[in-house]
Order: sequence, then structure tokens, then C-alpha cells
Amino acid sequence: MLNLTEIPVSPATRKTYISALGNLDKWLRGREVNDETLAAYMSYLFDRKRSTSVAEAVLKAVRWRCLSQDTPDPRGKLCFRAITRFRREAAEEERGRGQADPLLYEDVDKLVALAVGENTIYGDRAASLFSLMSDGLLRIGEAAAVNVTHLDFNANTLFIPRSKTDQTGRGDHQFIRDRTLELAHAWLKRSRIESGPLFRPINETYNRIRKTGINKDSILRIIKKRAKAAGIEGRITGHSFRIGAAQSLTARGATLVELQIAGRWQSADMVAHYAKKVAVSQSCVARIRGADR
Repeated sequence: MLNLTEIPVSPATRKTYISALGNLDKWLRGREVNDETLAAYMSYLFDRKRSTSVAEAVLKAVRWRCLSQDTPDPRGKLCFRAITRFRREAAEEERGRGQADPLLYEDVDKLVALAVGENTIYGDRAASLFSLMSDGLLRIGEAAAVNVTHLDFNANTLFIPRSKTDQTGRGDHQFIRDRTLELAHAWLKRSRIESGPLFRPINETYNRIRKTGINKDSILRIIKKRAKAAGIEGRITGHSFRIGAAQSLTARGATLVELQIAGRWQSADMVAHYAKKVAVSQSCVARIRGADR
């Protein structure tokens, strides 16, 4: 049942918060959720070799529950000191899975060329999917939700009706280059899709297109399989297209504000983190001292 008093978050985030709160409540065993017990729980998670993201998700989940229930936020000095120490010491241990590796524009071009070269319905789907995810800086869930009507072939745009940072469904438009639209047209022509979900499962036995949209797990498998076949190493995930696009755009002179708008990021900190390696190579030190080599 929909809880109208609940602070809106994405389905994936809500699932993460509920899981985090369930684990916290189980550990508390009836004790009160307060600054002291939250700080102790941070220590417990650290000793259990949990990643920083897991600990941070707990604190965000606690705040989310308090806002939804209109109760005081129990997080305080002890709790924030604990998470600060958690971040520092976990970083020293290089704990956690780490950031996904980027799929730069050059990598995407390689993946697309290989897919198109197959001259198969699977290749056409992959080529269109990869090019659209790169151009649109799409999250994997956004890619799965693309509808045929979201593409405007005349205006070179993709309409994104809802995203992780747009829970009210206001929607956003993203520029899509001609080449990406050509790939989408080729996929639509071969698949004979006229309306509904753009990307769909393919029945391997009969090469038939299903009516329902493809799910996120299937997209991830396609990405990983084709990246491996192309010899692209590293931790490749659905987020690799966003990171790669951010770094590619930074290398071509995009500003932090432009990147934040293009990727629909709420926080500039995350954008700066993604583009940091490229930005360093373009810093004043690199520009001025690099000439002295």
C-alpha cells in the first residue's frame, strides 16, 4: 500500500533504506534509536568489514524514517564522529567495491562498431542501447524505461520522464546526436517495434521480440558480456556509461555546471568525483608545470 506521508525516494533507494532499517532494528533488539546507539552501530558495521556506503545508507535511512514519521532526528555528534572515522579508516583499508570504471566515448564507439558489425538483431539492440546510454548519461533503470515515444527524431532529443533525482515525474530532455538516432532507427526497423518499450527481450529460439520491456539485470548482463568480448577491462557496470561520458565531456572542456545539468546530478560533489582524474590533467599545475618537462 502506498504511504502518502512517506518521503518520496526511488524504488531502489526505498528498498535499500528498508533493508538497512531492518538490520539496524534487529541489532538494537528493542533498544532506543539515539545518537549513542547509532554511533555504536557504526562501530559494529566497521568491525564486520562493511563498506562506507552501507554505513552511510543506515544514517540516511534513519533520517528518511524520521521525516516520514515526523519524529525527531536521533543523529548527533557521536553518530557523525563515528561515520567520519568510519570513512577515514575504511578509505585507508580501501574497503568496498570502489567506483565503476568508465566507458569513455572511444570505448562506446568500439562497442557500437562491434555490435553493428554483427549484422544481427542482438547487435542492433546493443548498439542502440549503448549509444543512447552514453549520449543521455542514462542510469540503467532509465535506459530500461525508455519508450519509443520518448525519442524525438526531429528535435534530436530523448525525454526522460522520471529518474532517481526526479521523483515527482516532471521529466527532462536530453540531446541525442544523429548517429545515436540512426542506430535507434535501425533497431526499430529490424525489430519492427512501433510503440511501447524501446528495448525488449529477444526470444533466442525464434528471434522474436517480446512485448514487455527489458529489465535492468538483462541490460547489465549485455553490457558486461560485450565489454568483456571487446577486451575492455575493469569493473564495468551500468554506471560506466555515465562516468565515462562525464570524463569524456570534461576532457572536451565541459564545465562542472554543464556536467551536472547533463547528468541530472543533484550534487556537484559526485560530478566532481567522477571527473576528478581528467580535471587534474587539465589543472593549472598540469598546464604550467607540464610545459617545463
